[in-house]
Amino acid sequence: MESFVLFYPIAICFVAGFLCLVIPKKGVGEGITLGVSGVLMIIASYLFVISRKSPVYWTRNWIPWVGVDFSLRCFPLSSMMVLFVSLFALLISVYSLRFMWKNPKSRGFYTILLWILGASWGVVLTNNLFVFLLFWGGLAILLYAFLTLGSYTLATKGIFTIGVADFALILGTLFLYKLSGTLNMDSISKITLYGTLPVATFLLLSTGAIAKIGAVPFHTWIPEASEKIPPPAMAFLVGALDKLVGIYFLARVCVDFFDFSAFSVGPTVLMILGSFTIVISVMMALVSSNMKRIIAYFSISAAGYMMIGMASKNPVGMAGAIFYLLSTTLWTSLLFLVAGAVERQTGTSELSSLGGLSRWMPLTFTGCLIGGLSISGVPPLNGFFSKWMIYQGVIELNMAGGKLWIIWLMACMFGSVITLASFIRMMHSVFLGEISIMEKMEVAEKSTAYTSPNPGRKVSEVPMEMSLPILILAALCVGFGIFAYDLPLKLFIFSSLPALPAPYQWIGWWQPGLATILIIIGIIIGLLVYLLSRVKRVRRDISYIGGENPREDMSISGVEFYDTITNFLGIRRLYRASQKGLMDIYAGMLNFARGIALFLFAVDRILDYTWRGLACIVLLAGKGASLVHGGILHTYLGWFLVGLTILLIVFLL
Repeated sequence: MESFVLFYPIAICFVAGFLCLVIPKKGVGEGITLGVSGVLMIIASYLFVISRKSPVYWTRNWIPWVGVDFSLRCFPLSSMMVLFVSLFALLISVYSLRFMWKNPKSRGFYTILLWILGASWGVVLTNNLFVFLLFWGGLAILLYAFLTLGSYTLATKGIFTIGVADFALILGTLFLYKLSGTLNMDSISKITLYGTLPVATFLLLSTGAIAKIGAVPFHTWIPEASEKIPPPAMAFLVGALDKLVGIYFLARVCVDFFDFSAFSVGPTVLMILGSFTIVISVMMALVSSNMKRIIAYFSISAAGYMMIGMASKNPVGMAGAIFYLLSTTLWTSLLFLVAGAVERQTGTSELSSLGGLSRWMPLTFTGCLIGGLSISGVPPLNGFFSKWMIYQGVIELNMAGGKLWIIWLMACMFGSVITLASFIRMMHSVFLGEISIMEKMEVAEKSTAYTSPNPGRKVSEVPMEMSLPILILAALCVGFGIFAYDLPLKLFIFSSLPALPAPYQWIGWWQPGLATILIIIGIIIGLLVYLLSRVKRVRRDISYIGGENPREDMSISGVEFYDTITNFLGIRRLYRASQKGLMDIYAGMLNFARGIALFLFAVDRILDYTWRGLACIVLLAGKGASLVHGGILHTYLGWFLVGLTILLIVFLL
């Protein structure tokens, strides 16, 4: 029975997705998706418990003459991944009950959601490289289907970008088979990362993984998708699914398939790409004007941290990467759900059209505050501890003799600072600041800053079906930070990766429980000081801003907080290159394809004109020969005499 449990969830998801597609009745898709995701959550919890004792296998002969078996294997790392994939699917299902109710594309949404859930289980549990490629390719096709909920142009861009990386993954898998001699993942002996073929194999496999998690340069479709597809789809696709599946495979590559030091070529390339991913994405988030686009850049920057932690090849850094993965899935999904709640109630996610929402949406504001502080690395939330471990992993490179560790550390710390600045700007613009003057002039009612998309209703908190997943994710961000040793580290991470050090063996020491108590005491003292200070007489005066006294019709918007940074020497070239699409790998590949097409067209024209010229020469020669051979006897006799004369002259001379 235990072995069949591995196959049942995959089959259930594909059958249930088909039922959602063919049954048009409203509420059927919602009920099926909610029920299936709940059942899979129970099965995943069961597998998580039993896989701690020993791995669970399920194998059926499929193509025996080439050594391909439909083989599934559940072990601690894979069971943790399916547990969190199922958890996020369940939360997204609950959130979508209200959000997608009136959406005409809801049937397609629930169908693709279930199929992606099943394919994700297949990717994580499969033990055969060939079957793994089938499920991985299926995820790419389903990604295209999900992106069509926004636009077909966007879907084409996404599948083209991911497809290039998937081609590299297929090629790397063939090389891995040549090096290992087996298609079974658990039978692959660690390959030493020395020599051209092993390094090329590592880089090709890593390319497929980092493209899945949205790292530079495979990231450009994500910000665009965040604005066009429904926020629940974005929360599940980018916030949870791609990160979990991509980092899972990258962990398998780094831990199970290869044996390397952190100073070899492959890991160094990963750290370089990770640093660029962090810096570029946070700089773009700093000046973006759309709430969902900013969150998308936060998600991209998180991929860089995970790559650096995994490539550090020391237990603390790799454990930090897995911890950061769990943290990222929590806060990214949380923030996308918050953005969806804001957009549903106000009709927009543009920062310039938002402001002061904390008054009307306190639960959503609380979720956004916790998620933003967590992603910025503010203690005692989970983002701080997971980044703290990655920092320690980078510092340990110095102790092991690495020379570039300070660059990776600076990139990580710079990303945290800019992320916090971007979050403050977003939070002020959406929840704390005021709506801009131009938007105020367009509002019919002066008593409130907004009217909801439903005429006659003012903005209020979202329904409980949408608030509940937000609050659960926010609570997990807090719990995974305060109880980091007992919950994420001890329960999930230490048992998933081998040879992790005990806490007292780490370079740094962090006590989240004590820090939480001290922070609470500090907040209480601050509140007491504030309350006591209010009983004193104070002087009130008008504000003085930039040499001018403020007027009643003036408002301070957070949208332009950091616009001047786009004019900094050196940095402005980054933004201009981004605006022109020079950093878009999809645009670059299209331009390359156009160049190849023009070259081939030119070669084709040259060959065509050459053959036409030769044909004309042959036709002219034939025309001349036809004139010479007219069929008249005395003409032939004349040509014979001319030829004989020429021969005599040649021989006599």
